[in-house]
Amino acid sequence: MIRTGSRGRMAGPREGLLVLTLAALLLAACGGAPQTGVANPNQGAQPAASGGGPGDVNNGRQLFQSKGCIACHVAPGVPGASGTIGPNLTGIASTTRRRELAGAIPNTPENLRRWVQDPQSVKPGTMMPKLGLSDKEADDIVALLETFK
Repeated sequence: MIRTGSRGRMAGPREGLLVLTLAALLLAACGGAPQTGVANPNQGAQPAASGGGPGDVNNGRQLFQSKGCIACHVAPGVPGASGTIGPNLTGIASTTRRRELAGAIPNTPENLRRWVQDPQSVKPGTMMPKLGLSDKEADDIVALLETFK
């Protein structure tokens, strides 16, 4: 069965791919919640110095995978991060290469954290979903992103 869009036209391959990718992202995000009683290999880990901030780069890499970010973004050094719907994140931490985030706010670590925690508050209508990240998870993902100079 071929589904039609809201205007009665047939959905094309690009729209179908978008729907499938968004569904996969949502499913991955739902599975990213911590489980009770399961040992966390990162518990007690010290923040990685390479990120320059308070977050843990290694945990940020794991979150980037488990929260489904890899479905939409290319990210250097992150296995499986080969998505093409979102921007390639190579150079995201370089303020000379990327002066703005989402074409809306200056590229600073604080704004990057704000973006990953609540993209709709920065750019209403963006395709990037709110993933329900805790403050610690946002710090860890930003620490990872800060390594992409």
